[in-house]
Amino acid sequence: MSKNFISLITVLALISVSGCTHQMLEKQPIVQAVKPVAVEVKQPLKIATWSPTKYDGRFTGMGLGYLTVFNNCLTMTMGNEGTITESNTYLLVLADNSFSWNAAKEILTFEGKPYKIGDELYLGGTVFSYPNANITDQIKVNWIECGLDRGWLGG
Repeated sequence: MSKNFISLITVLALISVSGCTHQMLEKQPIVQAVKPVAVEVKQPLKIATWSPTKYDGRFTGMGLGYLTVFNNCLTMTMGNEGTITESNTYLLVLADNSFSWNAAKEILTFEGKPYKIGDELYLGGTVFSYPNANITDQIKVNWIECGLDRGWLGG
């Protein structure tokens, strides 16, 4: 009787284990492959600034150009209604307390007037070229990364 009882328990155990295994397989989640989505991360625009001291004079030159972007840097392009070339585009360098930049709307406010990319600019300043030891060490952007060797010091 003990052999029959042990055999019965063994058969019942096998039946219950196979039932559990079957139920566990039915409840396994279905995993589907998802195609990755490319996300473009927009880098913040580089704006070159400098901090004039009370000893720096006012610039008497006037520049007429268009507010443009070159290599993710804020620039001023002279002539040809904003057609950007290395020969007519200058890194725009503004006194750090003379403007504001709205990154969401990409609007430069200078001397109380708003300018968006492509707008015509008429502002005082002077042209300088790299390396000009008198000013290039004061500019707060790695402007060589902008790919230009000239700038317009505005303000």
